[in-house]
Amino acid sequence: MSGDQQKPAAGEKRAHSEMSADNVTNILSVTKQLEEIYVSQRVDDLDRLLSGKVTLHKDSITLGANLQGIENLKKYYQAFFKKYDYKHEVLCLAADGPSSVSFSFVADTAQPKDGVFTNLDDKETAPSRCLSIFMYTFNTDGKITDIKFLRQPSKDEMARKFVTSPDYSSIPKFVGPEFSDPKYWEPSAENTKRLHTAAASFHEIWKNGDASIADKILDKDVKDYNLMFGGEPKVGSEAFKSMITGVFKVWKPDQVKCSIAVTSDSNKAFIYWASHGEQTDTHQENHFYGLNLLVFNEKCMVTEILGFRQPLASERPQFLKADAKAAAK
Repeated sequence: MSGDQQKPAAGEKRAHSEMSADNVTNILSVTKQLEEIYVSQRVDDLDRLLSGKVTLHKDSITLGANLQGIENLKKYYQAFFKKYDYKHEVLCLAADGPSSVSFSFVADTAQPKDGVFTNLDDKETAPSRCLSIFMYTFNTDGKITDIKFLRQPSKDEMARKFVTSPDYSSIPKFVGPEFSDPKYWEPSAENTKRLHTAAASFHEIWKNGDASIADKILDKDVKDYNLMFGGEPKVGSEAFKSMITGVFKVWKPDQVKCSIAVTSDSNKAFIYWASHGEQTDTHQENHFYGLNLLVFNEKCMVTEILGFRQPLASERPQFLKADAKAAAK
């Protein structure tokens, strides 16, 4: 704060805090109502929750272009519900009042209905439990104006779109009281503040490539799960630091932004980040985003990192059939 600015009085601070708390309550209420629509599949109910100009941003894997306008979103969701038998499960939520955003970590179990994908076999159309993280941005009227998401592909999407299917066998289900309501965690304003500070520090690692920050916020046995590309988790803070050092040898960001929200009653923090820069070993420009969920222990150290990100331009031909085909021409 500069010298010519007056510090807010105690009453002004309290009023701001109360307004922020009210905003969190309202945002979480709307988010929960939206999650219920995914369960009920009554897409016309979206009218009372979404802005008419809402944008669903592409994840560049399961959705190739942004969808704009509430009617286009309703058509998109309706088409999905017609194709799949579908179960929706919310694993945790969070909201941030000052930035008017909310996050949800969910598990969707989906199976194509009979006759939808006749060229796929039974294994490729088996039920799929897919984890996702969504971020919702709200306007001043309390309606959702912006949706970003990243999710695991279903088995049929793997068969149709992926060169090699991701292996999710080492990724836990993240259910049960140990995940949703750990006994060791004591909700408090102080703990919420500590989580937000730690999440901001985690973002700084990815913003600047400073691996030394990890020593202050990561448990020595932290597990880092790649929810998008699967595989075995990276285990230990030293492995995480080594990975960061390797990434920033070839990644030079010039723009980075983020949003953070902390669960008010549990031990988790969500992070949305967007980065622009150059992959120096391939000389390719990238503009991509990711969504993370951090899980903390009783000492407010990160024990689990659950991460999604969009693939880099250099990775797309390795993972996605359409890009591999284009690269082969």
